Amino acid sequence: MTIARRKIIGLFAAGAATTLAGCGGGGEVYIDVPYVPTRSMSLLNLNPEFPLSDVTFGAATVASALTFPGITTRFVAEYGYYTLGIRNRSPFVTQNFDNVLVDAISPSLFVFYRRFASTRLGSSPPVPGITNYFDSTVALDVDLFDQTGGVQLIDALGFERDAAQTSGSRNCTLRLYAAGSNVLVYDSGLQQRTDSIIIFPRFPAASSRSGEVAVVGLNYNVNGASAVSWTNILG
Repeated sequence: MTIARRKIIGLFAAGAATTLAGCGGGGEVYIDVPYVPTRSMSLLNLNPEFPLSDVTFGAATVASALTFPGITTRFVAEYGYYTLGIRNRSPFVTQNFDNVLVDAISPSLFVFYRRFASTRLGSSPPVPGITNYFDSTVALDVDLFDQTGGVQLIDALGFERDAAQTSGSRNCTLRLYAAGSNVLVYDSGLQQRTDSIIIFPRFPAASSRSGEVAVVGLNYNVNGASAVSWTNILG
Protein backbone atom coordinates (compact mmCIF):
# COMPACT_ATOMS: atom_id res chain seq x y z
CA MET A 1 0.00 0.00 0.00
CA THR A 2 1.37 3.37 -0.97
CA ILE A 3 0.57 6.44 1.11
CA ALA A 4 0.87 9.20 -1.48
CA ARG A 5 0.68 12.97 -1.20
CA ARG A 6 1.96 13.71 -4.68
CA LYS A 7 0.52 16.40 -6.90
CA ILE A 8 0.44 16.01 -10.66
CA ILE A 9 2.39 18.89 -12.16
CA GLY A 10 0.93 18.79 -15.67
CA LEU A 11 -1.78 16.87 -17.49
CA PHE A 12 -1.65 16.04 -21.20
CA ALA A 13 -4.47 14.40 -23.16
CA ALA A 14 -3.59 10.88 -24.20
CA GLY A 15 -2.46 10.69 -27.80
CA ALA A 16 -2.34 14.47 -28.28
CA ALA A 17 0.22 15.67 -30.84
CA THR A 18 2.35 18.67 -29.93
CA THR A 19 3.97 20.86 -32.60
CA LEU A 20 6.97 22.93 -31.58
CA ALA A 21 7.56 26.13 -33.54
CA GLY A 22 10.63 25.91 -35.78
CA CYS A 23 10.91 22.11 -35.41
CA GLY A 24 8.72 21.11 -38.30
CA GLY A 25 6.11 19.43 -36.09
CA GLY A 26 5.99 15.96 -34.59
CA GLY A 27 8.18 16.89 -31.60
CA GLU A 28 7.96 14.92 -28.33
CA VAL A 29 7.51 16.49 -24.92
CA TYR A 30 8.98 14.75 -21.85
CA ILE A 31 7.66 15.51 -18.39
CA ASP A 32 10.28 15.47 -15.65
CA VAL A 33 8.39 14.15 -12.63
CA PRO A 34 10.42 14.72 -9.44
CA TYR A 35 11.49 11.58 -7.59
CA VAL A 36 9.67 11.24 -4.28
CA PRO A 37 11.57 9.05 -1.77
CA THR A 38 9.61 6.48 0.20
CA ARG A 39 10.15 4.09 3.10
CA SER A 40 8.74 0.59 3.59
CA MET A 41 7.65 -0.30 7.14
CA SER A 42 5.47 -2.43 9.40
CA LEU A 43 3.85 -2.15 12.84
CA LEU A 44 4.08 -4.91 15.47
CA ASN A 45 1.31 -4.89 18.10
CA LEU A 46 2.58 -6.19 21.45
CA ASN A 47 0.03 -4.39 23.61
CA PRO A 48 -2.50 -6.77 25.25
CA GLU A 49 -4.86 -3.85 25.91
CA PHE A 50 -5.39 -3.63 22.12
CA PRO A 51 -6.51 -7.15 21.13
CA LEU A 52 -8.26 -6.20 17.86
CA SER A 53 -7.37 -2.86 16.29
CA ASP A 54 -7.57 -0.78 13.14
CA VAL A 55 -4.33 0.99 12.27
CA THR A 56 -4.01 4.23 10.30
CA PHE A 57 -0.90 5.98 9.08
CA GLY A 58 -1.72 9.50 8.04
CA ALA A 59 -4.96 9.33 6.07
CA ALA A 60 -4.51 5.69 5.05
CA THR A 61 -5.76 2.57 6.83
CA VAL A 62 -2.85 0.13 6.86
CA ALA A 63 -4.49 -2.67 8.88
CA SER A 64 -8.02 -3.70 9.85
CA ALA A 65 -8.68 -5.91 12.89
CA LEU A 66 -4.99 -6.31 13.72
CA THR A 67 -4.75 -8.94 16.44
CA PHE A 68 -2.55 -9.10 19.52
CA PRO A 69 0.16 -10.14 19.07
CA GLY A 70 0.18 -9.31 15.38
CA ILE A 71 2.08 -7.51 12.66
CA THR A 72 0.76 -5.42 9.78
CA THR A 73 1.58 -6.22 6.20
CA ARG A 74 4.25 -3.97 4.74
CA PHE A 75 3.15 -0.45 3.79
CA VAL A 76 5.00 2.34 2.02
CA ALA A 77 4.99 6.03 2.93
CA GLU A 78 6.62 9.06 1.39
CA TYR A 79 9.10 10.96 3.52
CA GLY A 80 7.42 13.31 5.96
CA TYR A 81 5.64 13.49 9.30
CA TYR A 82 2.54 11.41 10.04
CA THR A 83 0.08 10.55 12.78
CA LEU A 84 -0.04 6.85 13.59
CA GLY A 85 -3.44 5.88 14.96
CA ILE A 86 -4.39 2.61 16.67
CA ARG A 87 -8.10 2.15 17.40
CA ASN A 88 -9.12 -0.89 19.41
CA ARG A 89 -12.58 -2.19 18.54
CA SER A 90 -13.67 -3.58 21.89
CA PRO A 91 -13.33 -2.00 24.32
CA PHE A 92 -13.16 1.17 22.26
CA VAL A 93 -9.80 2.84 22.86
CA THR A 94 -7.77 5.03 20.50
CA GLN A 95 -4.07 5.79 20.77
CA ASN A 96 -2.47 8.36 18.47
CA PHE A 97 1.23 9.04 18.01
CA ASP A 98 1.83 12.39 16.33
CA ASN A 99 4.81 13.58 14.29
CA VAL A 100 6.08 10.11 13.38
CA LEU A 101 8.95 10.81 11.00
CA VAL A 102 9.56 8.82 7.84
CA ASP A 103 12.98 9.38 6.25
CA ALA A 104 16.08 7.50 5.12
CA ILE A 105 17.03 6.43 8.64
CA SER A 106 13.61 5.92 10.23
CA PRO A 107 12.75 2.41 11.48
CA SER A 108 11.56 -0.26 9.09
CA LEU A 109 9.49 -1.58 11.99
CA PHE A 110 7.59 0.16 14.78
CA VAL A 111 6.67 -1.71 17.97
CA PHE A 112 3.50 -0.74 19.88
CA TYR A 113 3.68 -1.87 23.50
CA ARG A 114 2.33 -1.23 26.97
CA ARG A 115 4.35 0.95 29.31
CA PHE A 116 2.83 0.43 32.76
CA ALA A 117 -0.42 2.48 32.68
CA SER A 118 0.32 4.07 29.31
CA THR A 119 1.52 3.04 25.86
CA ARG A 120 4.63 3.66 23.83
CA LEU A 121 5.89 3.37 20.25
CA GLY A 122 9.31 1.78 19.90
CA SER A 123 11.65 1.40 16.96
CA SER A 124 13.10 -1.72 15.38
CA PRO A 125 14.86 -3.85 18.01
CA PRO A 126 18.58 -4.56 17.57
CA VAL A 127 19.72 -7.41 15.32
CA PRO A 128 20.57 -9.95 16.59
CA GLY A 129 19.12 -9.06 19.98
CA ILE A 130 16.74 -9.64 22.88
CA THR A 131 14.40 -6.87 24.05
CA ASN A 132 12.35 -6.70 27.26
CA TYR A 133 8.98 -4.97 26.86
CA PHE A 134 7.46 -6.81 29.82
CA ASP A 135 6.14 -3.83 31.83
CA SER A 136 7.28 -4.88 35.27
CA THR A 137 9.50 -3.28 37.86
CA VAL A 138 11.10 -6.73 38.18
CA ALA A 139 13.95 -7.32 35.75
CA LEU A 140 14.39 -10.71 34.08
CA ASP A 141 17.32 -13.12 34.14
CA VAL A 142 17.73 -14.63 30.69
CA ASP A 143 19.30 -17.95 29.72
CA LEU A 144 19.66 -18.40 25.96
CA PHE A 145 20.87 -21.88 25.01
CA ASP A 146 22.22 -22.77 21.59
CA GLN A 147 21.52 -26.04 19.83
CA THR A 148 24.84 -27.58 20.96
CA GLY A 149 24.29 -26.98 24.67
CA GLY A 150 26.14 -23.69 25.06
CA VAL A 151 24.39 -21.00 27.10
CA GLN A 152 24.43 -17.19 27.12
CA LEU A 153 23.57 -15.78 30.55
CA ILE A 154 22.03 -12.31 30.77
CA ASP A 155 21.50 -11.04 34.31
CA ALA A 156 18.73 -8.57 35.20
CA LEU A 157 17.52 -7.47 31.78
CA GLY A 158 15.42 -4.44 32.70
CA PHE A 159 12.24 -3.09 31.14
CA GLU A 160 12.88 -1.42 27.75
CA ARG A 161 16.43 -2.79 27.73
CA ASP A 162 18.20 -4.72 24.99
CA ALA A 163 20.91 -7.36 24.94
CA ALA A 164 22.77 -8.92 22.04
CA GLN A 165 22.47 -12.53 20.94
CA THR A 166 26.07 -13.72 20.82
CA SER A 167 25.57 -17.21 19.37
CA GLY A 168 25.35 -17.85 15.67
CA SER A 169 23.63 -21.23 16.02
CA ARG A 170 20.57 -21.93 13.90
CA ASN A 171 18.35 -22.89 16.86
CA CYS A 172 17.99 -21.77 20.45
CA THR A 173 16.04 -22.20 23.69
CA LEU A 174 14.99 -19.20 25.80
CA ARG A 175 14.39 -19.47 29.55
CA LEU A 176 13.34 -16.60 31.81
CA TYR A 177 13.43 -16.05 35.58
CA ALA A 178 12.58 -13.09 37.80
CA ALA A 179 15.93 -11.45 38.47
CA GLY A 180 17.76 -13.14 41.33
CA SER A 181 15.30 -16.05 41.46
CA ASN A 182 15.77 -19.68 40.46
CA VAL A 183 12.04 -20.08 39.68
CA LEU A 184 11.58 -20.65 35.96
CA VAL A 185 8.68 -18.58 34.56
CA TYR A 186 9.15 -19.18 30.82
CA ASP A 187 10.66 -21.88 28.62
CA SER A 188 10.39 -21.64 24.83
CA GLY A 189 11.60 -25.14 24.06
CA LEU A 190 13.79 -25.47 20.97
CA GLN A 191 13.06 -22.70 18.46
CA GLN A 192 14.57 -21.55 15.19
CA ARG A 193 16.68 -18.51 15.99
CA THR A 194 15.35 -15.15 14.77
CA ASP A 195 16.77 -11.65 14.28
CA SER A 196 15.17 -10.44 17.49
CA ILE A 197 13.51 -12.06 20.49
CA ILE A 198 10.94 -9.81 22.19
CA ILE A 199 9.47 -10.33 25.67
CA PHE A 200 6.12 -8.66 26.47
CA PRO A 201 2.98 -9.03 28.66
CA ARG A 202 0.78 -11.99 27.80
CA PHE A 203 -2.46 -10.64 29.30
CA PRO A 204 -4.17 -7.27 29.90
CA ALA A 205 -3.50 -5.52 33.20
CA ALA A 206 -6.99 -6.34 34.48
CA SER A 207 -6.52 -10.07 33.96
CA SER A 208 -5.80 -12.36 36.89
CA ARG A 209 -2.90 -13.69 34.80
CA SER A 210 -1.37 -10.29 34.04
CA GLY A 211 2.00 -11.29 35.50
CA GLU A 212 2.74 -13.83 32.78
CA VAL A 213 5.22 -13.17 29.97
CA ALA A 214 4.91 -13.87 26.26
CA VAL A 215 7.61 -13.99 23.59
CA VAL A 216 7.77 -13.53 19.83
CA GLY A 217 10.62 -14.28 17.48
CA LEU A 218 10.96 -11.52 14.90
CA ASN A 219 12.70 -11.35 11.51
CA TYR A 220 12.74 -8.09 9.58
CA ASN A 221 14.54 -5.91 7.06
CA VAL A 222 13.82 -2.74 5.07
CA ASN A 223 11.35 -4.62 2.86
CA GLY A 224 9.22 -6.45 5.39
CA ALA A 225 8.86 -8.31 8.67
CA SER A 226 7.46 -11.52 10.09
CA ALA A 227 6.81 -12.60 13.67
CA VAL A 228 6.07 -15.96 15.25
CA SER A 229 4.78 -16.59 18.79
CA TRP A 230 6.97 -18.78 20.96
CA THR A 231 4.62 -20.69 23.24
CA ASN A 232 5.60 -21.13 26.87
CA ILE A 233 5.95 -24.91 27.24
CA LEU A 234 5.40 -24.50 30.99
CA GLY A 235 1.77 -23.66 30.21
